[in-house]
Amino acid sequence: MIRQLFTAALFVSMFATNIHAQSKLTVDKVYSAYLRNSGAIIEQGQIKGYFYLYQSDKIDRHTNEYTLQIIDENLNKVQEIKFEDTKKLSLLESAYNGGSLSFLFKNEEEKMLQMKVYDLDGKLKYTYSRPYTKKTDALMTQYETLHTDEGMNQTVFNLGDKGYISVLPLRDGREQTYEVDMYSSEKKKQWTYIPDGDDQKYAFAEYLGSTDSLVILEVIRKNKRMSGSGTAHLVGINPMTKKKQFDIDDENDKFTFVPSSVLPVKGAGKFIAMGNYFDKDANIAKDASKGLAIYEIDNSGTILSKTYNSWAVDIAKHLPTNTKGKIDNIGYLYIQKMIPTSNGKFFIVGEGYKKQASAGGIALTALGAMSGSYGNAGVTKVVVTDLIVMEFDGGYKIKDATIYDKTNNTAVAGPMSDYASQHALAMYIKMTGGFDYEFTTGNPEDNNFIICYSDWVKTSDYKGATFNAIRYNGTKFSQDKIELKSKASRMKVLPAKSGSIMIMEYFKKDKKLEFRLEKLG
Repeated sequence: MIRQLFTAALFVSMFATNIHAQSKLTVDKVYSAYLRNSGAIIEQGQIKGYFYLYQSDKIDRHTNEYTLQIIDENLNKVQEIKFEDTKKLSLLESAYNGGSLSFLFKNEEEKMLQMKVYDLDGKLKYTYSRPYTKKTDALMTQYETLHTDEGMNQTVFNLGDKGYISVLPLRDGREQTYEVDMYSSEKKKQWTYIPDGDDQKYAFAEYLGSTDSLVILEVIRKNKRMSGSGTAHLVGINPMTKKKQFDIDDENDKFTFVPSSVLPVKGAGKFIAMGNYFDKDANIAKDASKGLAIYEIDNSGTILSKTYNSWAVDIAKHLPTNTKGKIDNIGYLYIQKMIPTSNGKFFIVGEGYKKQASAGGIALTALGAMSGSYGNAGVTKVVVTDLIVMEFDGGYKIKDATIYDKTNNTAVAGPMSDYASQHALAMYIKMTGGFDYEFTTGNPEDNNFIICYSDWVKTSDYKGATFNAIRYNGTKFSQDKIELKSKASRMKVLPAKSGSIMIMEYFKKDKKLEFRLEKLG
């Protein structure tokens, strides 16, 4: 059990009339840190600060000291909380919901998953514990193999001021399904939703988003483990009633809709779902989609409108696209962000990915065959390509599209890239942090926003990482770029106050973290 050591009071500077605005902060005695377990504190679209958790000391051969640090938007320290626990404690994920912070730990010594919820004063509010068993072996393996700074939160998500949810894959023998857990941040209360019925024995769930009254999932179901591509469902779960609110499939539609992104419409009691659509008899795991579909759905699950943009006709007017949904030199498109503005426009940020022949994989496979081994090293690889910003009208029909060039980078290699479906590859790239899209800031309600992404360039003047911004001012787009010169072991870029970004760097050899604010443009 965690032993509380110290909770600092608010620093005087937090309440001072003139807050000191520094551009750099250094934290020493950092024995271990995953930058992915840090984040921005945002209130009503404005950056108010940052949080991060790291190992700050080694107490003895069995025990470590850990520190949760909160800083303000000017990089002044605000709160600090220290605790001791077993060295076999691993921080898996973190999340922020506007009023609290949550951290998911794996306690290998006690064989427990522990969700800890802190308020923004650094006080531990609640601890939720559950054992991990053989049913969660797949999840534990995923964490062990993909727990990197580049990886994204994959099972823990915020549910506004109500708390947090996790979507866990479960395996029991030959059956594979999922469960949804909610952890309240208002009072100590936790519940679990587990789908029932024979059609749920082979179900794969992905969290898409939430509204003030719904948790929205994409669920792929199969009647038997190896039976075809399965059927796609858009499932809504009410966190208050703890029951399924709706389950939308394509039984009565002329197309099969595979949702991949949702956007709540503020104050309207509805949300927008976007994804690929397929012919009714298509195999969604293997066949090419026909285009992009956008649905408006109310919170009860009633579909209010459906709009289809085909690759061959609608999108091909603005992008060099073939009938299989591939864009020339870009490949398939993964939807990163939907951005509605108050002037009636609707923007989509997409990022390309495609398969390429892998010279190394082909050579290894050939060498293996020559030596009598017929293992497959993978003869293809998947690369992430350019960024695309598409503009749609009020009826969700495409009006314009712009390609923003960036350097291709390898995101997936090995046998998986040979056999995985278009959709599965996109989910894997997202899970491992292989996409270059970072975040979108600004205020779309005032018709301005900034789309941010990373890149790597090699020119006569500079070779290395860059951070890029695409600005929209209500009428036109412009671009900014900064060079990320650093000797850090690892680096992460977070949104900052207007016109800036915050760069977080971990120097493993020096055991220190550095934070700095950089102007964009």
